[in-house]
Amino acid sequence: MSDDTLAYTVTRRRQQRRMILRVRADGSLRVTAPVRASKADVHEFVTQNVGWIDRKREELKALPQGIQRGSEDFEQARVEILVALEELMPLWCERMGVEVPPRVSIKVMSSRWGSCNATLNKINLNAELARRGRDGLEYVLVHELAHLFHQNHGPGFYALMDAQLPDWKARRTALRRKR
Repeated sequence: MSDDTLAYTVTRRRQQRRMILRVRADGSLRVTAPVRASKADVHEFVTQNVGWIDRKREELKALPQGIQRGSEDFEQARVEILVALEELMPLWCERMGVEVPPRVSIKVMSSRWGSCNATLNKINLNAELARRGRDGLEYVLVHELAHLFHQNHGPGFYALMDAQLPDWKARRTALRRKR
């Protein structure tokens, strides 16, 4: 394997306990490492995982092309999600006691299905959700609405998810499996 195929970027974090290796959508490598890890430690970690890297890159080649911002696919996905939200948003806001429905943005997101800013009362949803079916979109919507009440993934958050969407774990598993 050439040095180019093993080229990687390193992000060091003070709170990081172990090294994490990611193969990005374009096939590039990213390592997140503790501050104390030496360059040699990081390089050894990457070279020890060459087999895993090759497998991940092959899996990426087999995946359908992702939605690109500004493309026709993006606009179609955006419309599909917004149409589905016309029904889902009022239903779930009422069930969960959300008085003011949050603003929604549809984005191309590389590593998340959604995000929530409770302070701004805003939710971002990944355009790829249009390809994942209504159950996936509904799960992510309820998840992000739950963050309006609990900004972390603590016991209160999970209790709210269990109460509102009892099958949320199965939906999350199905969503992750399709990725």
